[in-house]
Amino acid sequence: MTTFDLQDRSRWTSRLRRSRTGTPAGAAERATWSPLTGWIATTTFCLALAALSPAPAMPWVLAGLLSLSGFVWLGAAITRAGPPASATHLTAWDAALLDFAASFGVQSAARLGLLTA
Repeated sequence: MTTFDLQDRSRWTSRLRRSRTGTPAGAAERATWSPLTGWIATTTFCLALAALSPAPAMPWVLAGLLSLSGFVWLGAAITRAGPPASATHLTAWDAALLDFAASFGVQSAARLGLLTA
């Protein structure tokens, strides 16, 4: 004789039913954009906006936009992502680091005169 029958759903509360029929946590995460595609999209957007600026100011505008994008990714990583270590895929932490590194690279190249026409 069983006292707790899992097949008898009439006694389950609606909260338990929703949790049993929902999508698994991994499937919901895979359904959204991955941080790699999001990082590529934001970096492309920064490049497109910087291309609209005058030529002498373009490296500085691009570096500023990449830094701003890095801070946005950092905010997303702090609020939504898990711990920064031991991930096997690109995370929001990595996207923030890539944006900051790209901004530093553009600033360094501009200071060295590599981006002047």
